[in-house]
Amino acid sequence: MSSLQTVLLIAGVVLVLAVLVYNALQMRAVKSRFAAPARKDAARETASPLSGEIPLEPTLRTEPIVSIAVPASRDAPDFMAEAVLTLQLPDTVNVTPESAQQMLKAPGKRVRLFWQPQGSSGWTLLQSVADILASLGTTASVESAAAAFDETRPSPVHSLAFCLQLADRSQAVTFEQLDAFQKHVEVVASLLSASYTPFDVALETERAKALDKACAQLDLQIGLTLHGKVGPVPGLQLLQTAQKLGIVLEKGALRYYREGQEMFRIESHDGTALSEERLRKAIQDPVMLLDVPQVYRPEQSFDEMLKLATQLAQALSAQLVDDRQRPVNEQGLALIRTEIGKATQALRDIGIDPGSSRALRLFAA
Repeated sequence: MSSLQTVLLIAGVVLVLAVLVYNALQMRAVKSRFAAPARKDAARETASPLSGEIPLEPTLRTEPIVSIAVPASRDAPDFMAEAVLTLQLPDTVNVTPESAQQMLKAPGKRVRLFWQPQGSSGWTLLQSVADILASLGTTASVESAAAAFDETRPSPVHSLAFCLQLADRSQAVTFEQLDAFQKHVEVVASLLSASYTPFDVALETERAKALDKACAQLDLQIGLTLHGKVGPVPGLQLLQTAQKLGIVLEKGALRYYREGQEMFRIESHDGTALSEERLRKAIQDPVMLLDVPQVYRPEQSFDEMLKLATQLAQALSAQLVDDRQRPVNEQGLALIRTEIGKATQALRDIGIDPGSSRALRLFAA
C-alpha cells in the first residue's frame, strides 16, 4: 500500500469517528432536554419557570411546531369518573314531552343522559326534549317533536344511562347529592316501567372523594409571565399582537385554540377579567397559562405556548419571567418540561389521558 493510500485511509477513519461522536453528543442533548420520568407527587398549583445563576433570554426552536391534532373521542357513559345508573327499558315505551322534561331535571351540577338502542354498542347523548323524543319515539302531537323523528319508524330501545360527574375542580359530589340523584332516577324508572340496579350511595361518595384527591394531586398549571421592560404592557398592543398570532379575546381572557380545543390562555396577573375596555389600559404582568390535564400532548403544547410567548415578548418590549420576576432561562424551561412529562405520565397511569373528554370534565372549573 502506497503512502498516499495510507494517508487517505487514516483520514477516512478519523472523519467517520468525528461524525459518530457528533451524533452521540446531539442525541444526548436531545434526551436531556426532553427527559420525562414518571410523576408520583404533584400539587394543584401553578408552576413557574425557574431561573439559574446566569439569566438568559429563552431561545426558540427554528423548526416549525408540529400541528397538534386532537383525536376525536366517542362520547359514552364514563364509569370511572361518573356515578352511572342504567335503566333497562321495555321493548315499547311511550315517552311524552312531560316525561322527557322530567328526565332532564336530574339534580346535579354535571349530569349527562345517554340512550343506547337495542343491539347497538354506541351511545347517543340526549341534551333536550327533542333529542329524547327523536331517540325514544312518542305518540305525542307536538309540532317541534314531530319534526325531529319519524312516527312510523319502530323505536326498539335498550337502555338509558343517567351519569353524574363525581368530581371537578370545585369539589367532589356529596352523599346528599348522590342520594338525590338516585331518587330522581327511581322516579323516571317508574314513569317508563324500566328496571335498574341502584348503587350504594356511601360507596359512591367515597369513590368521589378518592377521585377528587387524585386529581388534585395532578392538577398542574404552567405559567409564563410577560414583564414589561419599561413599565406595564400596553393593553391594546397586547390585544392586536395576540390577534395576529391567532389568539382570540373570549370569556375574560385571551385564548389560543388548536383543533377547537383551548391550548393556553392569557390572563391579567391580578385575576381581573380581560375585555376590550380593560385592554384599553396598560396590563401589569399578564400571565400565559397552560392547564396540563386539559391539553392533548402537553409537552408539545407548552413548546407552542413558549414560541408564541417569545414572539409576544419581543413585540411588546417585555421579557418572560418567573413569579419572582427573574428572567426565564433554558435551565428553568428544562425543569418545566420535566414536570410536564411527569404529570402527563401520572395522569395516564390512573386512566386519564390529557386533553380527553374525561380530563376536560374532571378538571373543569
